[in-house]
Amino acid sequence: MRSTVSASRRHQLRTCVHIFSCLVCTLSATAAADAKTPGSTYCIGGICHRVKTIAEVEALVGSEETVRASYYGDCNKDAGNPCSAPSSGKEFHPDRADNAASPIYPNGTVLLVTNPATGGETLVRVNDSGPYQGTRELDVSRAAAERLGFTGAGVANLRIRIMSAPAQVH
Repeated sequence: MRSTVSASRRHQLRTCVHIFSCLVCTLSATAAADAKTPGSTYCIGGICHRVKTIAEVEALVGSEETVRASYYGDCNKDAGNPCSAPSSGKEFHPDRADNAASPIYPNGTVLLVTNPATGGETLVRVNDSGPYQGTRELDVSRAAAERLGFTGAGVANLRIRIMSAPAQVH
């Protein structure tokens, strides 16, 4: 049976789908930007994350955990890293081993990251939300991944120690 939908109606439907797609992208970008509000819960790609409060992070200082991590590089070379400002509003530096993204630790949290497989370690400050792929809980800069020795693998199980919480927001 042939479709009796007119060309005008098909154009209207395509326009609605395009507008809806743009709205979803805008809301996702807004969610990522708002993601780092301590104590808030946000959802991206159907996965929800709750950002720890500053008091929760303060209580965790000195504790350790193992996380699944990846790294991100220059957005002009790394398709998985959009060319947008980090949720902290600070500039992202893939060439420096001192920045990372976390969906659960608020911006300003300082972590000592160690790769048990290589012995490499680096100190990072969380300055972005993400990663949002699979079960990954931390994204480090390309330079941090080089220092930690997992650029070839792309992902690694890393040990993190919470060194300090962000300053209280007044």
